Amino acid sequence: MALLEPSVLANTIMSKLYDVLTNGDETVPRSDDNFFSWCTPGIPIEPADLEYLTQGLTGVIKKSAVDAMQPSAAAATEAAGGTPPPTAPALTQEQLNSLMATDTGRLYMQAENMARLLDFVPDVAAGNNEQFARMSVQNNDGTLSDIYDYTLRMSQVMKVELPPDTVAQIERLNGLLTKKVTKKDIITQEETETTEPSDLVKAYFEKMVAYDAAALEYNARRIDALTASNSRAVHDFAINANIYRNKVRAARADWETTGHKSDYEKIAAFFEQIGRRDMALLKQQYVEDLEKARLTSPVSGSDFFFTSLVPGNFATSTGWTKFGFDAGDYESHRSSSYNWSRSSGRGGFSCGFFSGGGSHSESSSHSEYHGQFDSSSVSMTFEIAQIPIARPWLHPAFLTSHYWRFDQNNVVVKGDMLSDGGTTPKGKMPAIPMSAIFVRKLSLKFGESHGFSDYINNARQQSSSGGGVFALGGFFLGGSGSHRSGSGDSRRDFGFKFENNTMTVEGMQLIGFKCHLLPKSPDPSSEIPSNAWI
Repeated sequence: MALLEPSVLANTIMSKLYDVLTNGDETVPRSDDNFFSWCTPGIPIEPADLEYLTQGLTGVIKKSAVDAMQPSAAAATEAAGGTPPPTAPALTQEQLNSLMATDTGRLYMQAENMARLLDFVPDVAAGNNEQFARMSVQNNDGTLSDIYDYTLRMSQVMKVELPPDTVAQIERLNGLLTKKVTKKDIITQEETETTEPSDLVKAYFEKMVAYDAAALEYNARRIDALTASNSRAVHDFAINANIYRNKVRAARADWETTGHKSDYEKIAAFFEQIGRRDMALLKQQYVEDLEKARLTSPVSGSDFFFTSLVPGNFATSTGWTKFGFDAGDYESHRSSSYNWSRSSGRGGFSCGFFSGGGSHSESSSHSEYHGQFDSSSVSMTFEIAQIPIARPWLHPAFLTSHYWRFDQNNVVVKGDMLSDGGTTPKGKMPAIPMSAIFVRKLSLKFGESHGFSDYINNARQQSSSGGGVFALGGFFLGGSGSHRSGSGDSRRDFGFKFENNTMTVEGMQLIGFKCHLLPKSPDPSSEIPSNAWI
């Protein structure tokens, strides 16, 4: 039996989670150019906050909104003291239009909130655990979209004339990757065109999610077998490894066929080849894609670039991967310590602690728990999903091409770098968030600890009276705070249940991001003559 503090527990849990997400073998190869940046604590998100992903940005008339304007007969009878009132007239067309406009504004607010949440550049200036413990954001040069816009405006590309049939092929293939959607401004009633990922792109990413889920399950079972303290996990992998491996292969095959994996990647490869002939044409297309994705929120009045998560129904789907942590995992991962570097392809994580914070008016408080638990009684389970971020306006292939550079005639920008490609890369955009990591249905068992039960009750009282959060490292365990929507600001409580020394948190939360490191960029080819840049 070993006694451990919450900080040690958080470290070992994140260690196993990181192994499941990154470790590979010949079935699931590991990438050396990815790392993870963890939110501390996780950000609670409700499925209702993501309705724009499946509904789009056009509002609909919901029954709940109609009932709010026109109470049901039973409610009206009760309000009238038991006497049935006259039948309420049907809602007018003006009232129906108002409800639709309100719902449209709500969807725009959701799209804006998510776009801004995902529009950041991870800070990789310091490759150590502390750097990544708080999801450090590099904001000296603006957001991801700011830097990408800046790059397109301030760059030079290689000039080459393409034959007309190649130009027509580029237009056709671009039409396979994006589609134009007409949207009506609810204030001015003006119709504008914007671009969204095409059905081919959506299918590609949806099947990639299914493959990632199968790979995660394979990795989880493999790690369980390697670090097992009981024979069940070993027997499970020994007997069922082929089944888990076949699920990965089947998901890969499905990605290849119905997910159009080869088609999508052939198109990307075609554009890479075209980039060696006329980057000016491609750059102009990328500038147009950026502008088409620009939307103006009717709520905030600010511009944002449409960003989505694929598939859009992931929050309510059943295909999430189960993750488990118990005493045997603690013994296997308790000495784990990760430092990040490009050569190792690893990302740091929070050496977290139980914390409770509250605020009221201008006062705030923060407390930490440093008690100890019996490691043999600690266990944790939750469901996890890795969801790709779709940005139809961002084209990483341009950034990694060898046929562009910053304008060398402009003394202000000529020395700029997006990434120097170093072991600890530096630059305006050393990494790009590619996927969001969500968890739900979290259950944490502590064993016998009366002191911790008292601390839980005290933290619950602080949180309910003054607002704040309760967390274990990167996991949000409960709290309250303000929530902004198209209809105004409101207060939400994200509670937890604590019974028999077991804490459960049913809701979904965003715990971090999978980020991709850019190679050296710009890295112009030395074979391009100095007079061939435009």
